[in-house]
Amino acid sequence: MSAGTRIADAYAIAVLGNDVYVAGNEWNGIVHIAKYWKNGVMTNLSDGTKDAQTFAITVSGNDVYVAGDEYNRSISVAKYWKNGVGTNLSDGAKPAHVTGITVVGSDVYVAGHEWNGTIYDAKYWKNALLLTYPTV
Repeated sequence: MSAGTRIADAYAIAVLGNDVYVAGNEWNGIVHIAKYWKNGVMTNLSDGTKDAQTFAITVSGNDVYVAGDEYNRSISVAKYWKNGVGTNLSDGAKPAHVTGITVVGSDVYVAGHEWNGTIYDAKYWKNALLLTYPTV
């Protein structure tokens, strides 16, 4: 997958037919670049100006969905990319991270957590709308 000349991490994998998709990042010497590989062919999701990472991937039809985060200054912004186009899930006011993504029909579900000022709260987003599980 990676050329073996930079530090690269793989965090998630999806298989559809004979195609293997892997989500991760690669260190460019300054920041991590969010990316995915399809059958070993790399696609950059971030432009290298901000630290960004991916942690989840799924494929639905011809669409590739990758979830991760990108740093806005020192705060992580939760986001996902569909076919390389990013959608922010959080506003950067408080740290948020994603850990999973799935697609059902035309709905995109992303799991993660967001800092509430004291602890990280479990969250999920449906079509980029933040939802919260009720607490017991």
